[in-house]
Amino acid sequence: MVKAIGGFSEYQYPNLCRLEIDMDMPRSLPRSLLFMNLTTQTPMLVDLTLTCVEIQWTFWDTLSNHRNLRRLCLARLEIKANGAPGLWKTCMRLESLQMNNVLIEEGGHPKDMVFGKLRQLKFHANRTTDSPYLMDAMLRSPMLESLELQVDFDERFRGRTKDGSWVHLRRLYVNSYQEDVYPDFIARLMANGNWSMGDMVETFRLGWDAQAFKAIFGSNFDTLVELDLYWMRIGNTTVPEILCLCPRLEKLKAKYVLAHHVAERGPWVCQQLRELWIQFLFEAPGDDHDLKRLVFERLSTLVRLERLTLDYRVSSASSGVHNHCSLNCRLGCGLERLASLQEQTFLWFYTSEKVWGECWKNPDLGMEEVEWILEHWKKLRMIKGNLNKVRLLRAQLWGVFLSHGIAVVL
Repeated sequence: MVKAIGGFSEYQYPNLCRLEIDMDMPRSLPRSLLFMNLTTQTPMLVDLTLTCVEIQWTFWDTLSNHRNLRRLCLARLEIKANGAPGLWKTCMRLESLQMNNVLIEEGGHPKDMVFGKLRQLKFHANRTTDSPYLMDAMLRSPMLESLELQVDFDERFRGRTKDGSWVHLRRLYVNSYQEDVYPDFIARLMANGNWSMGDMVETFRLGWDAQAFKAIFGSNFDTLVELDLYWMRIGNTTVPEILCLCPRLEKLKAKYVLAHHVAERGPWVCQQLRELWIQFLFEAPGDDHDLKRLVFERLSTLVRLERLTLDYRVSSASSGVHNHCSLNCRLGCGLERLASLQEQTFLWFYTSEKVWGECWKNPDLGMEEVEWILEHWKKLRMIKGNLNKVRLLRAQLWGVFLSHGIAVVL
């Protein structure tokens, strides 16, 4: 191994465009030898990923002279303060920068550098690696189109967003347990950049309540394209409101929706939906038959839908939902109304079984439903679920799907 690493500099790689190096191995090996002539031996390198490496600070100066590099991903490594200037000089040429648990020593700020070519920025850090350079890099990237943050900002960052303006931002991904910093942070993002949530917004947030959610999105519902609400604590009516107010929505991931809230809202306007993750719950097994058919009618309008997931194993202990029943996906209950969903390629049905120690009642699918699916959803390629609790019948249903080239997954 040592001989192979030491011999790296003896070879030329004139056509290498993408390189990933993961040195997550015992520290006794001479990792730094691998990088001595990296940039001079790979003149066409565009995409570089370095994970768990020990690099001499002079390497960053060498990398900064690499004129073809456009994407850099760094994970689980430390950068000395004397190597930081070379790193930031490299970033001035980049279009995409990702840092996953990267620690830069104090004094390694980008100072007056501007990253005018940077379009995508992704930071993932924990409390032990948070450093001021994160905000410095963001503030000096005015052309950002995609910003992904999985960090825990402290009080030092709360007021600094007023200095930033990201008018080209089209995608936002935020993940943190903090209750109070991020709503304010995103609100400042929108206000300072005249940002109306762009063309794609994906929020992944633990702990927001309904009030904070509405304060952030407000009247910008009509610009949302992609939205992930699975980990968010939101009001029962928020998802039905989104379905009625987001004409450009293409992907929605939610937990559950109480069916009677669907009836209380108007028709869905999200006719561009291509992927929907949702679970409709009813208050009793004999719940209003018309209410079930209304839910199917709403679903039938989503004619562009390609992936439909009607299974979210929601624990009532955490959701506050007790003894509710899932949508009954059988013929005669309204399934036949979904014949309009001709673009379906993936389907996940919820079927009878005990989940989280509770019995979620929903009649099993039969051969009639399988034959109907095969007749109306010609593009279906994968179906997920037990489909029926009776082992012999379940095997027969799976066999029919498999014979038609449709994969079956538990």
